[in-house]
Amino acid sequence: MTFLEHELVILDRTDRHRGELAALEPDLLRLATFARGWDETHLDHMRRHFKIEPFYNASAMVLIFRNGMLIGTAGVDTTVPSGRAGVHVLHLCSVNVMQELRNSGLMALLLVLLADHALVGRPARDAVYFTSISQSPLVYSLMSHLAPVHPDGVRQPPEEVVRIARQVVAKYDPHLPLEARTLTLRGECDFFYRSLPYVADARINALFDTILNVPAGDVFVNVAGTTVAGALGRVGRYRKRFSHLLKEAANA
Repeated sequence: MTFLEHELVILDRTDRHRGELAALEPDLLRLATFARGWDETHLDHMRRHFKIEPFYNASAMVLIFRNGMLIGTAGVDTTVPSGRAGVHVLHLCSVNVMQELRNSGLMALLLVLLADHALVGRPARDAVYFTSISQSPLVYSLMSHLAPVHPDGVRQPPEEVVRIARQVVAKYDPHLPLEARTLTLRGECDFFYRSLPYVADARINALFDTILNVPAGDVFVNVAGTTVAGALGRVGRYRKRFSHLLKEAANA
């Protein structure tokens, strides 16, 4: 499918496409470098330190190309155990987009595609937690369109939110302690943002600026909780905006 002259490739089962994804690793490293505000001189550092595993852990992945060049990725991992019946964890992973795409509406479209994959057919009353491990205010803002996100800089995260965050950490960063009050992992990455993708909401930007030491590799474990019905209801607003594109994808 196409969007604003970009080609979107949707992989419903990434485990069937490991060879194709492996061939894209050099392009992914270049994208991840530029998306974080660095240039070609930082590629060797990224090659040594960038965590490639989330690219392969995704249950579904959207790849964005322009003129044959990879300029965006976004995935969702549905295999993080929730530890309870009727509770689902949807972990957003490997979210990378070139800086010029941040305000294009494309991120909202990716949200629709990934949420549809992960939620359609699940019981409406089930609880669902969207999670991410990120330094990006943009990713946090994206999640806030689905449900209120923790940490919020005001309240102690509820016990269930902390429990879900620990489930995510157990899979992706089991060697690091989680700061429960701020849902922060200190020194989690060595491929930090040179320039954070700030958003229009000053409160979100301030949260990142006041709690995280970005050059030191600190990240939030973001958790946004709602019900399946609630998430699909919010996603529905975006689905209407992109209905013609989604029909194209369904008929492809």
